[in-house]
Amino acid sequence: MKKNTLWIINLIVIAFLGFMIGYAVPPFLEVGFGENIEQLQEGQPLPDDLLKQYEYLYNNDEEN
Repeated sequence: MKKNTLWIINLIVIAFLGFMIGYAVPPFLEVGFGENIEQLQEGQPLPDDLLKQYEYLYNNDEEN
């Protein structure tokens, strides 16, 4: 009985992990994660107003 229970637990864990991997992998593939890594280009710099907003939020968080 104990050996049979271990197999059931292993099967449930493997099924759960397979389910989670099945949901996690497609979004990575959709955005091209891991493909053509040598062709990646540096992104555009953030606009100044966005940087000021982040700085304001950071300073506001420090005050609280």
